[in-house]
Amino acid sequence: MFREVTATQVLLAAASPRIQFAEFTADEEKENGADWLWWWVDQDGTCYGLLAQAKILKSRGRHWSIDFTYRTQGDDQTQISKLIRAANRFDVPAAYVLYCGDTQYRATLECDRAHDGVLCRERDHVGVSTVPALVAETAVGLYGRNSGVSAFHDALPVEDLAGPDGQDEPIVPLARGLAEDLSRFLRQPQRGSRRVAKELLRPVQRIRHGQFAEAAVMERAVPITGTLFADIPNDLGHFSVPYLAHMLRGLRHEVPDYVHDVLDGRTPPAWVTDHLGGIVVIPDADAPATAGDRTPHGSVGQLFPGPPEESRPPGGRRPGQAA
Repeated sequence: MFREVTATQVLLAAASPRIQFAEFTADEEKENGADWLWWWVDQDGTCYGLLAQAKILKSRGRHWSIDFTYRTQGDDQTQISKLIRAANRFDVPAAYVLYCGDTQYRATLECDRAHDGVLCRERDHVGVSTVPALVAETAVGLYGRNSGVSAFHDALPVEDLAGPDGQDEPIVPLARGLAEDLSRFLRQPQRGSRRVAKELLRPVQRIRHGQFAEAAVMERAVPITGTLFADIPNDLGHFSVPYLAHMLRGLRHEVPDYVHDVLDGRTPPAWVTDHLGGIVVIPDADAPATAGDRTPHGSVGQLFPGPPEESRPPGGRRPGQAA
């Protein structure tokens, strides 16, 4: 497998121009446990962002792991706690982008749970997946260094998140008395950035239902300007932060100015570039899929493992270059 930085560059080069991205020079992994901001942008300007750290699903014989518990030397904080805290800077949820190889790479991965009758390791498109940091944090608490397989099981293929295939099932929240707009969002099928937010919330909500905690707290979270939902329960459960407020704060009415900068080929301000490895933007996230939306092999998941055929710069652009 590639290292995380190389894997991200190969992914973005292969996905361009369907997606746009700008890579910065800041190395924020040690400080914040964070690499990239990802934004899904709909045609009407509704958008969803998350702060993501790249991780490799690693194999040592029949033992599989993802180093969520990594700590830098002399630091008493795990990278996962830094990532969740760093997401506050941008008022988005924290997540991991996982590079999980192809079915041959995952052949010895053992998970006793299936997906619609398909073995966990044989799912389509999971070579590049994402999992909320709250899900990974819970897996670490339950399984420690063996949390990788559990997190992989709950991870969602990146290319399917906003896809039109299938109908997303309703989410039944533990909290009652939800605002009508939030209740409707959870009950009804969604598209584009709304679909991304709903699908990433789904495994978090599933964990919350299984927690032996008190009834859901009905106290309201402090609203964030510009978010789609202003009235959200501040329920904590056994998570480190209120999960509904954390997962849905990235869903916005309008595209942030620094995302417009990336789309227009401008350099975002220093308060953004100094704290990120880069920004990924998936425009027209709610547009109907076309045959050209996928790689020639049918899935970005087929890009891993294996080095590119020749060494060449990634196909993305640096800040300030034309789109």
